Amino acid sequence: MDDSLSYESLLRGAGKFALSALEAHGAEDEEVFLLHAGVSIERLAKAALVQKSPFLLMEMKGKDDTLLHLTGVRQTGKLRTIGAGQAISRLRDMTVLPQRDPDLDELIELRNGVAHLMASVNDEFDGLAVFCRVTNQLLDHLGVERRNYWRSWSTLVDITLNELQEKVERDVARRMEQARRRLNNRFKDLPKEALDSYVATRPKLHFGFQASSSKVFVPWTCPACGNWALITTGPPALFMEGEPGKSVPESFLCFVCQFTLKAHEMQAVQIPGHISLVDQYGERLMDEFDEMFWDFTFFPDAPNED
Repeated sequence: MDDSLSYESLLRGAGKFALSALEAHGAEDEEVFLLHAGVSIERLAKAALVQKSPFLLMEMKGKDDTLLHLTGVRQTGKLRTIGAGQAISRLRDMTVLPQRDPDLDELIELRNGVAHLMASVNDEFDGLAVFCRVTNQLLDHLGVERRNYWRSWSTLVDITLNELQEKVERDVARRMEQARRRLNNRFKDLPKEALDSYVATRPKLHFGFQASSSKVFVPWTCPACGNWALITTGPPALFMEGEPGKSVPESFLCFVCQFTLKAHEMQAVQIPGHISLVDQYGERLMDEFDEMFWDFTFFPDAPNED
């Protein structure tokens, strides 16, 4: 396989563009920052795919030149591999990255916009924080030491992410208090039975695997009001023999106080990165066979894209 597509080469290239992106950000050159940050994330995402299998870089259309090149059958002058969006999509399918991350999507769109002279940056968008956060997620997955990767920029990255986490925690705490107040104000002059009746009439929570959406719905205690709420996850990602599978939480919704969370906000209320697929009584939401083979079990006719 061409060395340019090796794990080492992709990781090295990602690091080079990461440092030049931070240099550009320090020089207030926004276009170069966005372009190089996007390229860095793309290469790091591709390194994560190559670490699993080089074939995950293949486009699923066109000629077989890339396939023949990756398998060592013959060299080809022009390789066509997947772009940043498809690489990120595959990592989401592999539960390496969250299924929903609008900020990451916007960063890649801005990178593409700069490349095609169509970038329009929202003043509220913190591209540096998104770049540092996603890069660290991928570095942790790859087992790469953060400080070795960021080098002399490590302190700046730490400060940026600490500020981001503080901002997330403040925003989540504020919304929790607002959700509590709305619920309390609604029932403050009514007997407790009124609130109990309201809770009982909320939309019934349907826990378990939903084949039509490839989602698992897991019960969770609402940190705002203490009632049962719903966490939406992707399919099982972690397995240990004799234990329920675990999935990455994607979103949170309480039907009682209407408190919500996005994937990157879960840590602020101590929801772990992987949660067990069990109901409120600790019973499995899926049996062990379905956890291990959910894609074949629920989608037997689905095409194999890998």
